[in-house]
Amino acid sequence: MRDLRSYLNRVERLLPDQLVKVKEPVSHEYDITRKIEEIAHVPGNPALLFENVKGFSQPVLINVFGHVDRIKLALEGARSPVATRPDMYREWGALMAKTTEPTVVANGPVKDVIHRGADVDLTKLPILRFYEQDAGRYITSGLVAARDPDRPEVVNLTYARMQLKDRAKIGTTLHSRGNMWSYFEKSKAKGKPLDVAVIIGAHPALYLAAAAKITGEYAVTGSLIGEPLRLVKAETVDVPVPADAEIVLEGKITLAEEDEGPFTEYSGYLSGRSTRNVFEVCCVSMRRDAVYQTIMPSNSDEHLLLSGLPKQARIFGAVSAFSPIPAVRDMSWPVSGTHYICLVSMDEAASKVPGYAKQLGTLVLGLDPYLKLVLLLPSGVDIDDLGACLEAAAERCDMTPGSGIEMLHDVFCHRLDPSSSPDGTASKAIMVATGPTKAMKGRKPSGIDWPGVGETVQPLGDGRLTVLKMRPGSDAKDALRRLVKGPGVTICVDDDVDASDLRQVVWGMATRFQPADDFILQSGGLGVDGTKPEGWKAKRATLPFV
Repeated sequence: MRDLRSYLNRVERLLPDQLVKVKEPVSHEYDITRKIEEIAHVPGNPALLFENVKGFSQPVLINVFGHVDRIKLALEGARSPVATRPDMYREWGALMAKTTEPTVVANGPVKDVIHRGADVDLTKLPILRFYEQDAGRYITSGLVAARDPDRPEVVNLTYARMQLKDRAKIGTTLHSRGNMWSYFEKSKAKGKPLDVAVIIGAHPALYLAAAAKITGEYAVTGSLIGEPLRLVKAETVDVPVPADAEIVLEGKITLAEEDEGPFTEYSGYLSGRSTRNVFEVCCVSMRRDAVYQTIMPSNSDEHLLLSGLPKQARIFGAVSAFSPIPAVRDMSWPVSGTHYICLVSMDEAASKVPGYAKQLGTLVLGLDPYLKLVLLLPSGVDIDDLGACLEAAAERCDMTPGSGIEMLHDVFCHRLDPSSSPDGTASKAIMVATGPTKAMKGRKPSGIDWPGVGETVQPLGDGRLTVLKMRPGSDAKDALRRLVKGPGVTICVDDDVDASDLRQVVWGMATRFQPADDFILQSGGLGVDGTKPEGWKAKRATLPFV
């Protein structure tokens, strides 16, 4: 039997430092967010099991997907132990290519406790409030399961953010380009609500299969775990659910509409976009000792790795398959880049073929609409090391349009990119940093005496990379035009970014820049305006002061 508990036992056995049990009492409001932000700086970014959430009987599990090593362990159906990220990409492709049909059983642990009708009270679940600006308490780990109204043999699982409204009511947003939205629209056209079941807590492979944005996730999960997934019938709706899940909510997405949000999205900013759906819950079933699993939202490692890795594995496979010569050693979408930046490690021989790096960069951009920047690097650069990647960009990229840098304008993008145009387009760039090392300019002074520059930081220790923290209202582009005088990279950030923390610098740049507008190329150097443009409206989610 493969379930959440068997997986956690596997983590404890193979990665003992990556599951931490927290015994001291915590509040369901903000405390757990604070702990996650602290633990993000600990090696392994461990999962946390909070055993004493004040006012609730269930423990809270969070950050299961916060590290690639734990995600590798979820692929229990792999042919051999998954060692590296490319190994994981390849195993993912092999496992996704086949299915293991689920088996239906009469009963399971998820039926230990059943509440119906007036006995349903969602407020008794330790549903968290993550940030001060969120509209309320949110379920972030709910997998919405439903049948296609036109093809009822097809069952789909979809992620949807869910705001607790009342004892039996949830406000939710369905992705308007996704399968569940399509199912709801079909049901709505017939004048009927959509029957759904929401799964909270299951083997991580089920969550990964749902993140792949496919249908038939139950059969794919069987392939990922190496055995059939056990399903049972829901109590009140015709939707199968995992027999070994922790908690299942049953009910209907009604024809009513109601505001939901705002809530913090993957970019780190609040989003009020909503399809304004209402989920009425008529039954809750759960294990007797249920664990409430949740997923850390915002631009957390957990959120970005879970939502990104299934897509990234497909892209790695596609690029590898379409490359006429072995070219790609590894690919990484750094969490700090929030889906908008991809780092590609090229095979040494392929990187020397004229124009080939640009060809690969163009292919990667075409496969991933989220991306705004693809940086191609030589095989000797560790693409998990942001400093090494920025150092290579500064030393090896010919900062000339049409040479080391190519720009694309007005390209389809993801609408939750806060820097994108209202029509859903963005500019994009390819940077090729596979050439020979250039001579660098000398060390810059510790501070730059220029109006508008509040702080100067050199994270790599010399002039290869300079970060300028700009004062509010200052003109970053004017500063860059005056200060970029030779090879190297200079990045301007706002005063809400820690200029000494490369992760924050890359996050600020990635979410606030448009390459065509904000790259300043001159004197062999690159300046990047990573500050908020005029008219900026996006708001960061924050925690209240304590």
